[in-house]
Amino acid sequence: MTTGPNRCNDCGQDVIEVYLFDHGRLQIDLDPKPVVGGDYTFWNPTYGNGQHWRATYRPAKVSPPLNMPEQDAQQWDGEKAANERSWFVQHICGMTATQIVQERHRKKGA
Repeated sequence: MTTGPNRCNDCGQDVIEVYLFDHGRLQIDLDPKPVVGGDYTFWNPTYGNGQHWRATYRPAKVSPPLNMPEQDAQQWDGEKAANERSWFVQHICGMTATQIVQERHRKKGA
């Protein structure tokens, strides 16, 4: 059980231990710093201390802000907004969240 960052046993970097929602007990470590290009969002299901954090893949689209004027909401691009928002990435030893995303882009371009 965790309420905040722990240390990776292999590299010592801060990580957030989460269980993937709808994947039973599949536990993964997330880098605690969200970055544009990330893959996951996470939350505490009971908002209490000592609970397991749950995570899920980021949505393909996000809803417009509740206080957005109706006229602007009609032109809202939820997919673009999701792609511009910061999300969390799965931890890779020795790499920052930004480096993980940059490496992905490098591999896609190769």
